[in-house]
Amino acid sequence: MMRKKKKGNGHLVMAKGRRAKTLRERIESYTEAITFAEAGLQEEAQELIRAELAEIPKVLVVGHEDTFSRELQDYAVGFADRMGFAIVTLNVGPVQTGSSPQEPDGDMRCQQFKSRCSDGVAPFRQACGEKGIVFTHLVKFGEVAQCIRDSCQTLRRVEFVLAERESCPEEEIAGVPVFCVTS
Repeated sequence: MMRKKKKGNGHLVMAKGRRAKTLRERIESYTEAITFAEAGLQEEAQELIRAELAEIPKVLVVGHEDTFSRELQDYAVGFADRMGFAIVTLNVGPVQTGSSPQEPDGDMRCQQFKSRCSDGVAPFRQACGEKGIVFTHLVKFGEVAQCIRDSCQTLRRVEFVLAERESCPEEEIAGVPVFCVTS
């Protein structure tokens, strides 16, 4: 979304109305704000920064298949509560033969997996509700590292990833710190 503003001196200013998703886009947004500020357009610069800061920071919590250990749940809730973060939980299921990550609904096993995930995340959702923490649950199919990467790119302001030891990717994910919680 592009906004056009005409300044008192007759200059036309175009500002993109978007919120940054990735670290790179966040840096681009700050660079754009700096450029506006250097050009004497402080209001536009402040508007870009406010839009960036308005998004609630998140911690992505990755379970092992359809479950979350009590240790990971307790740590994530305490962490999010202390830091003022929202929690996004992610269950990753393997892609079954005959299904694809884009169309997992066609496979009965994928539906059963989603159902088990929904049941398994209920205590997590309740614990977040008791602390007033914003909670979202995602279920994806495929390789764990790729599902984490996709989630970080889709969601806005994922600041940390907490994962079960069994689901912890070996490589860094899109510039977001990944921490493995062991019991």
